[in-house]
Amino acid sequence: MPNVYRLFSACTLLVVICVPCTAIGKKKDAPAEARPYVETSYLIAPRQVGDFELQGSSFDPGQKFDGAGFRYALKDHQETRVDIYVYPAGRMSPAEAIDSGIRDLRASLKYAAEHGTYSRLQELRDDPFPLDAADTRGSETPANDLDAQVIQAIAQAEQVTGRRLQMQLNLLPRDWPMYSNGYLFYKQLYYFKLRASAAQERISQEQFNALTDQAARILIPALQVANVGGCKDATIYLDPAASPEQGALALATQVSLHKGYNCHGSAEEAGIPARRADSAVVEIPFTAAEWKSR
Repeated sequence: MPNVYRLFSACTLLVVICVPCTAIGKKKDAPAEARPYVETSYLIAPRQVGDFELQGSSFDPGQKFDGAGFRYALKDHQETRVDIYVYPAGRMSPAEAIDSGIRDLRASLKYAAEHGTYSRLQELRDDPFPLDAADTRGSETPANDLDAQVIQAIAQAEQVTGRRLQMQLNLLPRDWPMYSNGYLFYKQLYYFKLRASAAQERISQEQFNALTDQAARILIPALQVANVGGCKDATIYLDPAASPEQGALALATQVSLHKGYNCHGSAEEAGIPARRADSAVVEIPFTAAEWKSR
């Protein structure tokens, strides 16, 4: 059997194909209450990631859609603070999520400038910022073109590419010249926004940019959101008229995207009790009305 068909068969074990169900012999049963698509999200921030150390976290249960904030410090770089904000985004394409998130980020920068947080905001750079993708090839060489296409489709689905904004500004009220870089990513149904700032007199632009790029590449993969709820079940859409090869590509892509949502049936399945030993864990509950599948 070709490798791709072994992959195709293995992938089907990872998902539940959802179809309508009808109760037999019961006429007036009340419909079961739908489980929220996400009933609880667990935001997980390791206390130590390489040379980065978690300094603190913040979360307001009354403003849960603002998510949580985590501050990290890097040894021997007291001049730079790194804040990561993790907040709900919903299910959408990565490109759509990043475009929408960047618009909101720019709006928040404009609001802060207009309300006296800082002045002289200059945007120096705006570009895509890919994180290193996991190697999904394993040790086997693709047996044929279809195997190679499936592997490529999985790699593309698993790739996390955000946006990077490099800026200069003056921090009010003392009008301190600052470097300030922002990074925005979408993964696990959430936005991950990293902001870092440093006084220009304490570090060069090149050193600061290298440090914040390093922070994004190390910290963003380390921080996780584990979701518990109805999202653990996937609905896979396959075209009945598609060829087996087209079906294999569609299945591999959709299974990989769903895997990226990091959804589980319970906190225990998600490994949350064990993660509390070495991570700060913020728990955010939702109702069915607050978080639907779209």
